[in-house]
Amino acid sequence: MLRCKHVAEALADKRYWELPLHRRIGLHLHVFLCFLCGRYNRQIMALQDAARHYAAYELAEVPPSEYRLSPEARERIRRKLREET
Repeated sequence: MLRCKHVAEALADKRYWELPLHRRIGLHLHVFLCFLCGRYNRQIMALQDAARHYAAYELAEVPPSEYRLSPEARERIRRKLREET
């Protein structure tokens, strides 16, 4: 059976699917049986999903009009900046 340290290193490495079949089976078995490694695996997967969604958001083309402020908002900001200076 693998140790938790080795499992954590393998899970953090993005290339664990390149391991030989018997190592992958051992890894999955350990993650299934070990509460802490299972939790760590779920955290790694959540981080990978968040990074994937962020990358998709960054690559999405957003029309420039969505970035523009309304004239009223611009004027409010100008007034606030004048008040502070």
